[in-house]
Amino acid sequence: MQSLKVLFALAATSALVACGGGGDSPSPAPAPTPAPTPAPSPGVGSNGTLQTSVPAAVYADNRHLNGFNQLNAVRLGAGAGLLAQSTQLDTSAQDHADYLTTNGFNTASSAHDETQGLPGFSGTTPFVRMTNAGYNWGYATEVIGDIGSSSSTSDCVGDLLDTVYHAVSMLSRATDVGFGYGTGSAANMCTIDMASPLNGGDAKQIPPSGAIVAYPFNGATVAHGTFHVSNESPRVDRALLPNDTAGTPIIVGLRNQDVVAGGKVTITQLSLVTSSGAALPAVILGGANVSGANVNADPSLGIDFPDFAALVPINPLAAGSYTVTLHASISGGRALALSSWTFNVAAP
Repeated sequence: MQSLKVLFALAATSALVACGGGGDSPSPAPAPTPAPTPAPSPGVGSNGTLQTSVPAAVYADNRHLNGFNQLNAVRLGAGAGLLAQSTQLDTSAQDHADYLTTNGFNTASSAHDETQGLPGFSGTTPFVRMTNAGYNWGYATEVIGDIGSSSSTSDCVGDLLDTVYHAVSMLSRATDVGFGYGTGSAANMCTIDMASPLNGGDAKQIPPSGAIVAYPFNGATVAHGTFHVSNESPRVDRALLPNDTAGTPIIVGLRNQDVVAGGKVTITQLSLVTSSGAALPAVILGGANVSGANVNADPSLGIDFPDFAALVPINPLAAGSYTVTLHASISGGRALALSSWTFNVAAP
């Protein structure tokens, strides 16, 4: 079973940063995974600006290449648009991974920050480091993950996706990405920098009218059905999820052409059932642009991710098949093309 150590999320102007901290013994690098092949995504039409093809990544080692391919395969299936490799973001991500490897996670108030004068210092914040590496960003986000000692693999990307705020960040409107990995005792740690350029970047990665971003996406299989709620900070409101564990979060992004044009989102149903049709208790979290009778306004989505919602089952999901149903409207927009989809949880 995989687990993450404590995760931290930090919001900043025009960008969101999320990270996980800690150090672990190294794991062998997995074999390379094939690059994703563009295919229709849930609810995708023809008038969006999603990146449906990007140049093949050029990495010298399997960990970086696997992380890139894995994240893009998820984004492709989810309808979020592919990320292009950025050598500048590779530099900023790897520089910080090297800094954390050398100095640990507690040299500043956030694991994202660096203290000048310490070995490997490359910039006080992720945004400074991206700028120093030559990337002129208009939108930027950084996630840092570390796999806990109970993990059986080095799947840092997969573990980060099995959260709320980190997963939303990884499915956001970024166009470019860079990867960094720790070494030695920090070999299980990954730093992922994602951004869009200042000029023209915000016009990209917009799903078409009526489309959504959905993860786990239709036909996807996730490795396990447990979300370690207390390992992510800020923590989902304890009044909503009182236990330390819950089920795999279902992430829904509604920032399509209709929303970008000024539409507001109203959810009338977002629910989860088992293969036998049994309804599962869950809570719905929504950003500032999402409302509905059962939607709980979430300050950690808030204005940083105003058009995202998350359905979080109260209890961990057992191995099996699950169906999500979404009924929502966007003022001034057409009906959503995807209203129901099914995903699987793998057997342990």
